[in-house]
Amino acid sequence: MNIIYSLDDLSDLQKLMLPKEKDIRFYEQNGWYISDKIIPDNILDDAKKGAEEFYIGKIDFTLKNNKGIVNDNYNSSIAIRNNEFVTLQKKELHALGFYPMISAIAAALARTTEIRLFSDSLINKSPEKPTNKGIIGWHSDKAYWPTCSSDNLITAWVPLQDCTKNMGPLIHINKSHLWKDEKELKPFFSFNNQDLSKFENYLKTQKPNYIKTLMTLKRGQVSFHNCNTIHGSFPNTSNKDRLALAIHLQDKSNTYKKAYKETGELIEIGYDKICKKDTFGNPDYKDVDLFPVIFREGL
Repeated sequence: MNIIYSLDDLSDLQKLMLPKEKDIRFYEQNGWYISDKIIPDNILDDAKKGAEEFYIGKIDFTLKNNKGIVNDNYNSSIAIRNNEFVTLQKKELHALGFYPMISAIAAALARTTEIRLFSDSLINKSPEKPTNKGIIGWHSDKAYWPTCSSDNLITAWVPLQDCTKNMGPLIHINKSHLWKDEKELKPFFSFNNQDLSKFENYLKTQKPNYIKTLMTLKRGQVSFHNCNTIHGSFPNTSNKDRLALAIHLQDKSNTYKKAYKETGELIEIGYDKICKKDTFGNPDYKDVDLFPVIFREGL
């Protein structure tokens, strides 16, 4: 199922669409980047079909273990549905998540020669429901991955349709990846926090020049953000679902590191429960079954 891609797998036109040095510097300065239209319509059409089939229980590949990962069932009263590692379960979502242009761009932005999967999330945000506003609270991905040694993990966010302002697109706070060591920010972080105003009120006093950027993308575009970039989203107030695949990618240097709660208890993230262990008995973030290599230079 898994194929390792390299730059040789890209067409000349695709190579021209890779980030230039000025784009990489923009990413490094701001913590995010938006690509040109890089995903063909047929890949997105198939992915939408695959998502619909996944939601009714049709899969092509079975995970060895799904303990500790998010795998929401449909609930009409909840606006957001999140399912992880779908690219390892459905062939059409695999084709999208492992599309070589995505990993090639991620490698360029992270200045790495290898990209491995870390996880993915198929997120469906329904039009606003009375019992749940469909907000995704401010957070950084790295806050959920304290066991990762690298600060260069990168997330590719791929909407499966045009994503307009009223659909509740991803919002990045510019340059917020540079605040990663500011512990005062952490209490505001929560994917499930439905109140975005408290953090913004804090920023208005502590960082009055902060800038928010909405990822309003055309179908086929992809946004990328650093694992320490703070992001969230507002409700979907349109009349249709906002379906997107978020692909979390490891750079070559990332390994497991022990991390501890304030109580001294060892932190175990969900993926640690299902991946293989290395020779020291620690989670192996190079487990080829769960964290396969997608892209490598110089094959």
